[in-house]
Amino acid sequence: MSIRQLSVTDFRNFVSQQLQPGPGFNVICGANGSGKTSLLEAIYFLAHGRSFRTSRLPRMIRFDAAQCTVHAKLQMAQQAITLGMQRGRQGELSLRINGDSAHRLADIAHYLPVQLITPDSFRIFFGGPKERRHFFDMGLFHVEPSFFQQWLLFSKANKQRNALLKQRSSPEQFSYWDQYFCQSAEAITELRQRYMVKLAAEFALLVAKHEILSEVSLQFYPGWSDSQPLMELLQNNMASDVKMGFTQLGPQKADLRIKVQQQPAEEVLSRGQLKMLLFALKIAQSNVIGREGNKQPILLIDDLASELDADSIQQVFHLLKTINSQVFVTAIDPDPVLQQMPPDTTAVFHVEHGNLTARTDNYGRT
Repeated sequence: MSIRQLSVTDFRNFVSQQLQPGPGFNVICGANGSGKTSLLEAIYFLAHGRSFRTSRLPRMIRFDAAQCTVHAKLQMAQQAITLGMQRGRQGELSLRINGDSAHRLADIAHYLPVQLITPDSFRIFFGGPKERRHFFDMGLFHVEPSFFQQWLLFSKANKQRNALLKQRSSPEQFSYWDQYFCQSAEAITELRQRYMVKLAAEFALLVAKHEILSEVSLQFYPGWSDSQPLMELLQNNMASDVKMGFTQLGPQKADLRIKVQQQPAEEVLSRGQLKMLLFALKIAQSNVIGREGNKQPILLIDDLASELDADSIQQVFHLLKTINSQVFVTAIDPDPVLQQMPPDTTAVFHVEHGNLTARTDNYGRT
């Protein structure tokens, strides 16, 4: 799967621009503030309905416009798909698939699996469990069709149980929702555990020859101890849950523990090594989605060369060459990146003041 044409209107500093990327590597170069990252943001916005740069969505809209629009033509095997998303200043959201209105962001996300690597992606190591849950649930969403519906069922049970906790309801009132909670929790956890086995195996294969990363282990924590059934743990923890006002055990607390010789990876590895690990995790997930979900994610990489020396950049591209995905990379100076890229599958674009042009690099690529 790849984006064959991307159109952005009134998005950040773009008035109206079209990009026709190649199916392989695409390098977006330009000075700081030119709009390189905004192109990645537009693709991410189309896939997720939100920005990775700000929670204030009106900031994506060009200063004198009422709304921003992103439209893409995709090629999936022999099938052509068109997706469109428009966001207004008051939060109005319009979604289209092949010209028809869509009602859920998940419907568009199904067609457009997008993974992102930015300097903020280090939150997968230094942030809370929510960051890591978002990472592996994204992969599971694209591999297991039943996951999204199971998550909706669980979210309903968790919301109802939390409401009872805040109301300090009697234990009898919890009976139905606790059973509902446990059934959906166990269904989600089984899906996650199966997925994590596949992800860990793919990751281990990818880093097997790497001196440091080969020592990294991925350990899935479901959100509660398996020493007792979840129902018993909920009942035993009731007083504490009432005091806190929310359920403290369950899939909403699941985590991926990334360790080196049983120590947290972020406490053992250098910043550069962590960035290598980040690439390995994202590429491993792309490979699993490609094999198990029969669709290749698009990989967005903002400022690839940051915090990496020449040897590390070479190792990153050794990993990137293992995926059959469309990749978008931003760079101020593209030469260190282009030296590692295959010329026959690389397209180069230059951005200046919101204007985008295809360019020829020093290696004859356009």
